[in-house]
Amino acid sequence: MKGTEKITIKDVAKKSGYSVATVSAVINDVPIVSERSKNKILQVIEEMGYRPNTIARSLKKSKTSTLAIIVRDITNPFYPELISGIEEIAWSKNYEVFLCNTENDTEKEQKYIDNLISKQVDGVFIATSALDRIVDYSVLSDSNIPYVFVNRKPDVLVDNEWFVGTDNYSAVSKAIQYMKQKGIKDIAFYAGPQEFWTFKQRLTAFKETMIAEGLKVNDEWIFIGEEFNQQTGYDNTLKLLQTNHLPECIFCSTDPLAFGAYKALSENNINVPKDMYLMGTDNNKFGELIGLSSIDMNNKKLGREAAEILIDLLKNSGTQKRNEIILQPELIIRSSC
Repeated sequence: MKGTEKITIKDVAKKSGYSVATVSAVINDVPIVSERSKNKILQVIEEMGYRPNTIARSLKKSKTSTLAIIVRDITNPFYPELISGIEEIAWSKNYEVFLCNTENDTEKEQKYIDNLISKQVDGVFIATSALDRIVDYSVLSDSNIPYVFVNRKPDVLVDNEWFVGTDNYSAVSKAIQYMKQKGIKDIAFYAGPQEFWTFKQRLTAFKETMIAEGLKVNDEWIFIGEEFNQQTGYDNTLKLLQTNHLPECIFCSTDPLAFGAYKALSENNINVPKDMYLMGTDNNKFGELIGLSSIDMNNKKLGREAAEILIDLLKNSGTQKRNEIILQPELIIRSSC
């Protein structure tokens, strides 16, 4: 085919009838496309004489002064401070920020990415990634759009990927060491979904630190769920209260889990902290209303750092020497523990 150098991934997508993201997944051999669809796309690529190395220069030609952040669930109280930190830096450097709320839907997330490429955003913050890369993010770099993982990341970072997060292992370890100093030995743990780096780190830290500190890990008191919201914390606590022996403290890997635990304990006439201690994670501002001890994960600073990195990448492509920045958490002690 003549003029092969003018063929873009969008041309292949249009002719094959699939999205840019799906075509990119086939090109990068990401196993999220059916064999039938994959074969059809490969056939179109062959017929058109398309070569992947044309993607970057043909899809991203101009700057739009726009960034985007992809989040899993905007109702999660973790996100407002993160987004505030991102916008603070972005606005100061004349960038606008689009918000993309996937509502826990990976198909919707892939469509968002496709749309962001079409709108030619300059860069993307990704706060949704699972460890096993359910969504194909490489289509962004293929389109010459840099991106930064924030708070969550895939199991392994590849070239041209950056991550900004908080030391989840240290956060949990500090809390357990503090509890031990208070004389607390029996601790339950609400872990959250293990497909995400943050929650996997927190559960690993809980088990290893408990053992290192000479404290017994009671599997009956560890709750691993698909969600980490208030309702899950409430349900976990009702189940916990049915066990033969209760812990001295409930340690929750998010503050919403702790809010649910507090509600369930109150309804069962169990006073916090008189009858049971309670510890959260994330230091949500509403935790002050119930005196919740928690761990400040520096969410706003997380957003600022991510924005600084992404904008630096846009101005100085390829100059970043570190592809991972980990912030340190801070233990916040109130009346609940």
